[in-house]
Amino acid sequence: MLVVAGGTWAAVTLAGDDGDQDANARTKKSASASASQSPTGPVYPYGDVVGLTEPLETGDCVKAVWSGTPFGSAPNLGVVDCADDWPDGQVVAVDTATDYADAKAQGAARCAARSKAFVDALPDAGGYAVVPTQDGFDAANSGTACLVLGRHAAIGGEVGRFRQAGLDLWVGQMSVGDCWIYEDLDDGYKALLTDCAEPHTDQVIGTVQTPDKMSYKKGIDNATKLCGNKFESAWARGAERKVFGWVTDEDDWNDGFTKIVCTVGRADNEKTTGKIPVPGSV
Repeated sequence: MLVVAGGTWAAVTLAGDDGDQDANARTKKSASASASQSPTGPVYPYGDVVGLTEPLETGDCVKAVWSGTPFGSAPNLGVVDCADDWPDGQVVAVDTATDYADAKAQGAARCAARSKAFVDALPDAGGYAVVPTQDGFDAANSGTACLVLGRHAAIGGEVGRFRQAGLDLWVGQMSVGDCWIYEDLDDGYKALLTDCAEPHTDQVIGTVQTPDKMSYKKGIDNATKLCGNKFESAWARGAERKVFGWVTDEDDWNDGFTKIVCTVGRADNEKTTGKIPVPGSV
């Protein structure tokens, strides 16, 4: 459950071997796919390290195992269920190139532009471009897949416009501008995504980075204070509103997801309707 206490872009052009594969193996990784291939071998649109034998599509959720430094190496990818399989991230767009040279030269840059809004709004996300190989360009449908992945921990589900109202948000899915409804549970709480025009308890306004080496317990104890220090003077000047802080679980914290998601809501914890405008905006 979530705990209540109150990204940058990388792209690597991939290379690998290519061949021929059956359409049902889309979600298989390279380690398990080879046994069922045709005699001529599988076609890997993005190379054999990535391991997929079918092209990625917009909306696909993925698990990622990095072959080296995260966001600086090729990931082995598997397509998984967005709701049930706790994905590391999601394909938010596919950039179609005119030819392989165009994909290699400009695919990652165009993906960065198309993914920037997702990455900037999420608390612990980075962008990654899965560029097709030369031999796999046709099998990739001429597309570079634009992924948004958790930098330190799995995002845990769909992001941005791919989410539906009523979704119980994980902290890693909370985007600036989201509105959600707090529901108390015996062992935690729910954060149900809703349209800001509908009654809601919280609106996500940003994040704050905790001090270096702060413990998880201190993070929980100080999250609302840290969010208040950063946002209260602009977002909650009067007594009616209050700023709150929300942290991930201890495992994700220990893996490096130490940013706090900050929300604003009514001080009496009652619901409000309508999105609070960004301070200073018209």
